[in-house]
Amino acid sequence: MATAGKPQNDSDVSHNTNSSKTYNDAVKLGLIPKDYLNGEPHVNIHETLSSVKPVFILETDLFGEVKPSPDQFLTHLELYNSIDSCIPKSHLKGLQRVRGMWRIYPDSDNDRVTLITKKIIVRNKLINVYSTNPKSSEYSSLLYLRVRVKDVPCSADDGQILRAIENEGKCTVHKLNRERLRVDGLLTECQTGDRILFATR
Repeated sequence: MATAGKPQNDSDVSHNTNSSKTYNDAVKLGLIPKDYLNGEPHVNIHETLSSVKPVFILETDLFGEVKPSPDQFLTHLELYNSIDSCIPKSHLKGLQRVRGMWRIYPDSDNDRVTLITKKIIVRNKLINVYSTNPKSSEYSSLLYLRVRVKDVPCSADDGQILRAIENEGKCTVHKLNRERLRVDGLLTECQTGDRILFATR
């Protein structure tokens, strides 16, 4: 039984058998970059962050020193929508939360300046926006305790080590590195198994 086929259109590259014409049409339609076939690696610009530096906010500016309950946590979606009151949320390239601090990646320097000067309203509260990582200056004044963890397999999960140190040692781990072997003064990619932690109590 014959069925009526979908009428073909010359601009429909999926049905065009002429590879040269198909490529040219795809370029015209913006489906692929002009130099796609030159053998160079291609990057999807929509999946990369711009060169604009991020700005930062601290959850302590919202909650104070009181740890919020899980139902009070600030979520990506809530912050994304809150930023829309300052700059169009479509101008955001990324939102990242790390230990109570948020990195906000705007699309342009103008948006970055706007965020810093206007600040962000979250839950009817004006939240300060930092131009640099506020925790880096905070931590630079702290005295770190350097801890070496030995006799641990390379395959052991770093997260378990970190949690054990924080729970048993009653301290806060700020950084955890895997030690690598030095040969003739040069650092290699060969791990020794030791973990180096920097913590404060």
